[in-house]
Amino acid sequence: MLNLSNGNGKLANDTLIFNLPAGKTCPGAMFCKSFAVVDDNGKRKIVDGKHTEFRCFAASSEVQYDAVFNNRARNLELIVDAIQNGTAPGFSVGAADLIHNSIQESRTKKTKLVRIHESGDFFSGAYLDAWIEVAQRNPNLKFYCYSKSLQLFLHFPLPSNFYLTASYGGKFDYLIDEGYFPRYSKVCMNDEDAANLGLEVDHDDSHCFGDKPFALLVHGTQPKGSIWGAAIRLRRANNQFGGYSKKLVAA
Repeated sequence: MLNLSNGNGKLANDTLIFNLPAGKTCPGAMFCKSFAVVDDNGKRKIVDGKHTEFRCFAASSEVQYDAVFNNRARNLELIVDAIQNGTAPGFSVGAADLIHNSIQESRTKKTKLVRIHESGDFFSGAYLDAWIEVAQRNPNLKFYCYSKSLQLFLHFPLPSNFYLTASYGGKFDYLIDEGYFPRYSKVCMNDEDAANLGLEVDHDDSHCFGDKPFALLVHGTQPKGSIWGAAIRLRRANNQFGGYSKKLVAA
């Protein structure tokens, strides 16, 4: 079975979270492109993409924690194998079965939401198609995600219980600019930057179920000398890391 977790410091325990390796499964990422690699000495380090402006917090977690790195790598291995060995050529029924069965094993009576990819993204149409099928099989759950793989979503109608938030900062931002994805998120340094863009800051993913764009504040470990890192330190100095709300509104 796939590894899923129940809630975290940001999300309530009624949320199941599924993750893949950061960066390596994010073909649309640009400004946050980072990933964990194992060097010749068997140690993990973070590698940034050539267009990276701020590091993906999820990649930093994979460098820090063995279990995080191993669980996400294992999830990817199982998903790829299921797609490649599905019961029909070119159709991802094998992956859909794997995801569905894993959710049933991990969910509790309180489970209402499934966050797809706190880390990682949709790396192929077959993989996205599998999640769409899973959402259709589970109409009593709400599935939601952020994604930069926006080109894929032009070809796959989403069921009513599947909520996509387009993530700004990738190769397909022009699709957001052209109006294909009215709900999108943009990473900002602080509340003032978000306000200047006319965006509310989301702290608990509740905006993922609304109909407006919103902001997310940068967090995680940043490269030395980074202006994004400086913004994080300033927010911390000003006591603006008071914790996330555990309540998630799924309207």
